[in-house]
Amino acid sequence: MVYIDRIQGQELSAFIHAESPSSNVLLIEGARQVGKTTLAMETLNHYQGSIIRINLEREKRLLSRIDDCIEFSDFATVLQDEVKFNSDISSVLFIDEAQESAVLGGFVRFMKEEWPKTRIILTGSTLTRLFRPNQRFPVGRFSRLLVTPFSFSEFLKCVAQENLCENLKKPGAISLVRHTTLLKELDRYLTLGGLPAVVAAYSNKEDWRRLRQELLAGYEDDFRRILKEDSMALVKAAFRAVSGLAGSAFKNSAVRVSLNSAQNEQVNSILERLEEWKIFLRSNQKGLSPESAIAYHPKRYFFDSGILRELRESAIPSIALLDGSDSSVRTVLGALIENQTAIELSRRNDSLTGFKKSSSGLEIDFIVKKGEMTFPVECKATLQIRGTHLKGVLAYLDMFNLKTGVVISLAPYGEIACSGNRKVINVPLYAAEHLYDFLLKN
Repeated sequence: MVYIDRIQGQELSAFIHAESPSSNVLLIEGARQVGKTTLAMETLNHYQGSIIRINLEREKRLLSRIDDCIEFSDFATVLQDEVKFNSDISSVLFIDEAQESAVLGGFVRFMKEEWPKTRIILTGSTLTRLFRPNQRFPVGRFSRLLVTPFSFSEFLKCVAQENLCENLKKPGAISLVRHTTLLKELDRYLTLGGLPAVVAAYSNKEDWRRLRQELLAGYEDDFRRILKEDSMALVKAAFRAVSGLAGSAFKNSAVRVSLNSAQNEQVNSILERLEEWKIFLRSNQKGLSPESAIAYHPKRYFFDSGILRELRESAIPSIALLDGSDSSVRTVLGALIENQTAIELSRRNDSLTGFKKSSSGLEIDFIVKKGEMTFPVECKATLQIRGTHLKGVLAYLDMFNLKTGVVISLAPYGEIACSGNRKVINVPLYAAEHLYDFLLKN
């Protein structure tokens, strides 16, 4: 597979080539198989200085020696002996699968303080395990870089449709013919998902469905290695529950109907860990009062729409975006569109938030903050925007005396002027990765 330049590549390159001394340790996070290691390796290929690469999942002897270290000086000595590390020269130290070490997390703060000439990159699929409970958390000593599955533009590059990418930045200039073309490509993207190996298998005419199923099984195996076998039934139930309820309020009873207090805590622990591992995306639902954040159940989404469809559509055929079926069938698409919107927003935000005026009143899918500005974002599975699709966004704008709201849909881009000097921007889902750029202009 030809390497596809990733959105996060520029940020990683800037970190590696920065001239300022004593930079934070960089943690590259993301679910398994999203391309973290590939991103790091490809970016490092353009660095002319000294590079030390370590993979703690493969290099077991080195891992054992590191885990025998008690003091940071012991760790430095091991690196000097084993990989010829020299902290006195400018270099990059890249440690993959860093979470395999039981002690490495405790050394992160010293890496920043004592190795000012070294750019340190740590990656891993379960990187939250890096900091063990008995270790001091290195506040202010590290930065995070989240790697996600392919965006739609990255997908287009992988399937030899790179010529369409520039259209996504200026959707207002897209003709109806090109709009239909983009929806067809988006349909393909949402069917496959954005996992690089799956997209590559599709491009090479290989069995991408089987590969995706194997990757899904791999996520379950990650849990099996860490938790007891008797937890696996709840893990699999959590996967099914989140896939079935994407876009809806999530209760723990969706995992298992009758939960005692111990089982409820176990479900909470599983959900929390899957969120830490970037498998699930959590959106807290908040209202007018601080207490409402506790009263309303959160929503949860999958990190990849292809994995979502693998689980969600096991009993129904895939519904095409351009399918003219009745509203009950297109409701299935609504959850998929909301899930993909959650993915796009999570690329830029640490957290997702929705709004509920009351338990049965006005509800907004996502609230986006940009500087001092607040924008309500609603998702609609429609090919044509009508007045009824704007009601929720306009009600939110009226409630808080705001001027601009957003609808994410399958309709062509448009800026809809409304009474009271209000405006609703309809952004087609295929251009959602550039949503923040559109908001900057408004």
